[in-house]
Amino acid sequence: MVLLTAAVASVLAVPAPAQAAAEPDLVRNLQWQISALQLTEVHKRSTGVGMVVAVVDSGVDPLHPDLTGQLLQGPEGANADIDGRGTGLAGLVAGHGHGTLRDQGVLGVAPGAKILPVAFAPVPFENGDADRMATGIELAMNRGAQIICLGRGVAPSERLDFAIEVAVEKGVLVVAADTAPWPASYPGVLSALPADRSGIVRVAAASGRTTGLAVPGVDLMTTDRASGYRIADTSSAAAVLSGAAAVLWAAYPEAKAAQITEALRKSATNREGINSVNLLAALNAGIPKPSPTPSAASAAPKPTGTKALAFNDPLVHSRDWRRWLVVLPLIGFMVALAAWAYYAAKRREAV
Repeated sequence: MVLLTAAVASVLAVPAPAQAAAEPDLVRNLQWQISALQLTEVHKRSTGVGMVVAVVDSGVDPLHPDLTGQLLQGPEGANADIDGRGTGLAGLVAGHGHGTLRDQGVLGVAPGAKILPVAFAPVPFENGDADRMATGIELAMNRGAQIICLGRGVAPSERLDFAIEVAVEKGVLVVAADTAPWPASYPGVLSALPADRSGIVRVAAASGRTTGLAVPGVDLMTTDRASGYRIADTSSAAAVLSGAAAVLWAAYPEAKAAQITEALRKSATNREGINSVNLLAALNAGIPKPSPTPSAASAAPKPTGTKALAFNDPLVHSRDWRRWLVVLPLIGFMVALAAWAYYAAKRREAV
């Protein structure tokens, strides 16, 4: 996160409940990502209802008016925020604004989704420890998060690598800001690139990967601690992309995480060699339903052997002359077996 300019800070520093009516309108008007992502049209199709997005960061302030009712009970210490970054990410994902019509304050990309706050950064404004992030990912998985949002960069670690690998294998979509090499570099992670108002990504992907997706991620107005507001830094791209994935997944709930990622990539708009998310196009393109899993009866192997052939082969019960090719050898075998048994018994009697 970055500090607000003096002009904006003078308006936004006061907690939201005590602010003048015009102030929340200013907050909403400063959210340029709303028009960039066509959220007015997108939300007619999906708002992310039914999705759980874990924000693994500094915790989230549960008292912000733009987030009331949006937070699930997180692990100990998660429903508080040490530096405001977690609250900012949560607002970009699932802020619903406030006021009678909810037309004031921060509107997230997926206002129908729920936020699972997970705190792993123990010191304000520092990235945190990789193993603690791994623990946060494990907690998020165990509490049912479908999407995990990682805004902070950390040093690499084997435990973090393993935690992400397990999450991906379990079908969880892991999204990370590509403003630091890790965790965005790990296989299976969907990396988020920060685009400015013109749709251009001005910084190279820290991960060095070319598979990331660009979303609004520069100068984004969002929620802050103490019911305030702030301008988010480029790590906010992870929250925006997480929200976009939640919206798409809620519209196609039978889809798998890999299908959501693929749909976002296929529908993206290429700008100067970088794929930028086109959420409305992704919704309109649709995602095919997965093929039905064969039932146990149909998937089970057919029994083999003489008995199965004699009683279950459709030729046996048909009028097709070929049935005798099945039946006659069997009859001959049974006759020969009976004859052998008869003569064997006679020999024993003779002895």
